[in-house]
Amino acid sequence: MKHLHIENLTINIGATSGAPALGVELLHAMATSDDKHGMPVIDHARPAIGEYWPGQGGIYAGDFRGDDGNIYGLIVSPDQDAGRATWGPDGERDLSNWDGLENTRRLAKECPAAKLASEYTRDDHSDFYLPARRELQMAGANLNDTFGKESWYWTSTPYANDYAWAVDFKYGRTLNGHRTSEFRVRPVRRFIY
Repeated sequence: MKHLHIENLTINIGATSGAPALGVELLHAMATSDDKHGMPVIDHARPAIGEYWPGQGGIYAGDFRGDDGNIYGLIVSPDQDAGRATWGPDGERDLSNWDGLENTRRLAKECPAAKLASEYTRDDHSDFYLPARRELQMAGANLNDTFGKESWYWTSTPYANDYAWAVDFKYGRTLNGHRTSEFRVRPVRRFIY
């Protein structure tokens, strides 16, 4: 009898006549990778919100539901920032309010803040990105004390032609800042359940 445990669910697969339980390998592969979304799937217990997650590159900020219907876990870099940068050139952009990973992929060549976030690595993870507005708001709601108060933080979500959304943790506001302004960059990464 082979056993596969996935977050409070145990699947027992029996084999007959000494034949291997081939389904176990398939189920295990499905539980540990997600090629469709290109991000890791975590198959072990989460720490409490606000705790550093060993091996995952940062502080666990909680879970959120993306507009695609998937549930994601958010990891925030343990450093208050990876540096400061401008957002980037003016121009209309159709980017997401929740999907910072896709925004960063589309912006990394022309947006200094997105490039800075995407270059961050920790615990052998190189899939960090500049969070979208909703991702940074959630991180701020759950981890407010881990953000610096003396400067705003960029999101990867643009606003109009020459602004982008930024979060001010001193007063808890989300405002639009001119893209030529230099604000902090706090990299995040996510995983899918």
